[in-house]
Amino acid sequence: MFVSSPRPRIPWATVPLLLPVLALGGGIALAAHLEYRYAWMFLGATGGLGLLATSLHLRPRPAAVLLWLALFTLGSWYAGVRHPLHDGAHFSHHYTKGDQLLVEVQSVREGERRQNVEADVTALLRDGERLPTSGKLVAYVAGDTLRTGDRLLLASAVDTVPGPLNPHAFDYAGYLADKNIFHRSFVDSTEWLRVGTASGFSLRAFGERAREAWFASLQPYLAGDDLAVAAALIMGKKDLLGAEVKSAYADTGAIHVLAVSGLHVGILALIVMQLLRLLVPPRPFWLALRTGLTILLVWYFALVTGLSASVQRAALMVTVVLIGKQLNRNNNIFNLLAIAALVMLLVEPKQLFQVGFQLSFAAVAGIALFTRRLQRLVYLPGKLSVLWDAIAVSTAAQLGTLPLSLYYFGQFPLYFMLSGTLVIVFAYLVLGLGLLHGLLALVGVSGAGLWPTSTLLEGVVSVQNAFIFYCRQLPSATLQLADFTWLSAVGLYLLISCLAYLAFRPSHRGRWAAMGVAGLLVAYWTLGPVWSPAPPQFTIYDLPRATLIDVYDGRRGVAVGDSVAQDDLDFNVLPARQALGVAFGTPLPLDQDTSLAAVTVHSPLLRLLDRRVLVLDGTRDWRGVAQLPEVDLVLVRSGVRPDRVPELPPGVPVVVDGSNAPYVGRLWRERYGGVHVTGVDGAYRVVE
Repeated sequence: MFVSSPRPRIPWATVPLLLPVLALGGGIALAAHLEYRYAWMFLGATGGLGLLATSLHLRPRPAAVLLWLALFTLGSWYAGVRHPLHDGAHFSHHYTKGDQLLVEVQSVREGERRQNVEADVTALLRDGERLPTSGKLVAYVAGDTLRTGDRLLLASAVDTVPGPLNPHAFDYAGYLADKNIFHRSFVDSTEWLRVGTASGFSLRAFGERAREAWFASLQPYLAGDDLAVAAALIMGKKDLLGAEVKSAYADTGAIHVLAVSGLHVGILALIVMQLLRLLVPPRPFWLALRTGLTILLVWYFALVTGLSASVQRAALMVTVVLIGKQLNRNNNIFNLLAIAALVMLLVEPKQLFQVGFQLSFAAVAGIALFTRRLQRLVYLPGKLSVLWDAIAVSTAAQLGTLPLSLYYFGQFPLYFMLSGTLVIVFAYLVLGLGLLHGLLALVGVSGAGLWPTSTLLEGVVSVQNAFIFYCRQLPSATLQLADFTWLSAVGLYLLISCLAYLAFRPSHRGRWAAMGVAGLLVAYWTLGPVWSPAPPQFTIYDLPRATLIDVYDGRRGVAVGDSVAQDDLDFNVLPARQALGVAFGTPLPLDQDTSLAAVTVHSPLLRLLDRRVLVLDGTRDWRGVAQLPEVDLVLVRSGVRPDRVPELPPGVPVVVDGSNAPYVGRLWRERYGGVHVTGVDGAYRVVE
């Protein structure tokens, strides 16, 4: 009689920390949703749930559920008390106009006209008195070059970081808030003074000097895009990258290779361990020494590359994994990931919301879940198996990060198996050659002695760049998704989870679940636009020194206004257009009469859908006009002042767009009260 072998059981006992860490992360997410309020209520709930779980210790399952709920509320409490604005010493609670700030520079990024500086605020100076404070701010500083560790005295005004002014634009304020930065300051060259450097030894300053020396060793041998890509890939120096290079790497799904992250830290650890394996015998003491040296060099590399949040996460993950493997080689990778996540969230709860944090763990989880299953699909003899192993790793990482990539970036590289696999190979070669080049320069080799490594490095980077630009030119290289919602991301992760379950434990139930989730996703993507189509609307954007209006009638899009620089168009306008999923084309000029179904231009009047709009243009003389026509909306552009036009009819909305200087908006508000100024209130949008 044939007896089938039992299906493998999911080893939940090997990942005891997974569910507790998920509960803690859920509590942190709830605290963020509630804007970090009610912290002490959550602490009370944690105590109550903990006592109740203790009283039910003889009933393990209910007690375990209560403990998970207690961890959930504990996460909400912890995130609330760690929120910087709840700290009474935060400088924002004490700052008044005219105060000077004593800050310590933590990072510097060069801009076109100003330096982007992230700094810790250590004290406020007011009337000769010094008030110790805490908190961070971002300062846009003009003048001499600054370095990490510099201590500055700022006399510039401080304000909060504003949110995005245009729909669907990048939320820079939210990005900074996740780094605990809520305030900014524009500092002219006469508004700051360097008063010293941080006392004592500074790890950041040491790392910055090492990075500068490493970069200087490359400059005589590489130039242009080759130098920019090599510096970004090897040491995290991204300020030399041009827009065209960034765009090419982003379109092919290889942009992650230009930001030092888990890939680079993992490659470094692999290179170091391979070298040490050749030098030390396989004995317990030497294995422990090899692990210790690898961890030390990983953190040194993290320090030299800027100690960014993504690098810190990667270095910590590598540290936890290596220590775990050293102590217990059979330790489950997901338990090690849970330990790394727990440490990171305890250090800074807001890391949970950083895209890099999410992508790092998703990529490693995808590799752990799918790599071995993918490797078994194809057998290649000899050394050819290494190629398929690389493809399997790249594909598994893409599966883990796919929903997040679509949600955050709205695009997916269709040739990722080609570009992603070879980019890993290139990154291995470039980083290995870069490390060797830097080591030779460190020990005093120069001139012709560095020629072999620099020549090989230049050749590899040139081939890598050529390959990326070739992939970009392939037909349909990038799949653009107009509006990939969070619900789509959750559904796609459910489908990937079903596939992971089937890969580990095949069953009819798992297959039906996967087909059911896939069917629901297809129905949602197919019927969603039919059930809830985007309504007709028009948007007056906030753009520097320009007027642009997008009109959507439910089927087609029409743009009206000025020609806009490509950078402004990509950053401020394109996200809203992608959300609608239609093309808008070249803007219709405001001074040229045009009649279309959704728009009519008859200067100075517009018809946008069914709204009559009067355009008050500063290039036109309005003082001879006795009376303005009856309209539904007034648009002020190009600096026209309220005292230069006839009195407006009462109750008519007035919009002052970005083509005006800031003082023009203030004048119109002083004259008519509730005027919509796009530079303050954001884009003006009418939805029918």
